[in-house]
Amino acid sequence: MKQSMKTLLLWLALIIGFVAFYNFFSNDPSRPPVPRDPDAPSVWTSILTTWVPVLLLFLFFVFFMRRMRNQHAPTHDGVRLLYQGRYVQALQKFEEYRLAQPQQPAGPFNTGSTKMQLWKLESALIDLQASEKLANGKVPTMAALIPEHLALTLALLGREGEARRQLAAIPAGQGDPGRVALVEGILLARSGDAVGARAKLNTFEVKQMAGTVGGLARALDAFCIERSTGELRHVDRIALFGETGPEELRRAWPEFIAFVERAPAW
Repeated sequence: MKQSMKTLLLWLALIIGFVAFYNFFSNDPSRPPVPRDPDAPSVWTSILTTWVPVLLLFLFFVFFMRRMRNQHAPTHDGVRLLYQGRYVQALQKFEEYRLAQPQQPAGPFNTGSTKMQLWKLESALIDLQASEKLANGKVPTMAALIPEHLALTLALLGREGEARRQLAAIPAGQGDPGRVALVEGILLARSGDAVGARAKLNTFEVKQMAGTVGGLARALDAFCIERSTGELRHVDRIALFGETGPEELRRAWPEFIAFVERAPAW
């Protein structure tokens, strides 16, 4: 028997039990019976017209909430896996949600942002652009998230003009300071301004970033230190690459990956 049928039968049993108990306890055996008005509605009629509609409405609400929870369960699981650093498994969950809800911009946004953290930049860009098209300015909660992630992806790909246009598209006061500063630091580092890049990378918000993006920020700071002072710092390759390798980033920014492979590892 399907779970939905079991749940329906359980609720029907609960409704019948409620009606039976209500009828039983509403009769006080210590009181003499009151002559019934023939025009008055029966107890069962009163129950059917008063309590059963309320119970049915509650039942509908429970089923609706259960359905909504089940629809978004893969996304919740994916976010939990991301916090645990399990990017590949999180991507699988986000892909599952995207397949089930193809018209929701959250689907391609989550897959795109996760692919970006796995440094699958070209594929991430396609997904983020698909999310931007689906949202089309109609999802206020994503008004800053989508251009931020697009800007970061484009900056890593070396597409400076497009990255700056995405930064300019972030609504005033809504951008994540850490992600915006990281994008600006990448653009400055790519243009050869190592000192200016370090000023962006050493802001409090960037230093608090975790995961592979945080590993990128710290590795990029070491890269800028070598370019500005000649000092070679350690690089945490595990934090930078996570569950992936350097090849995707090498194609996008070979000079940076050459530094990472030259630098001593922790």
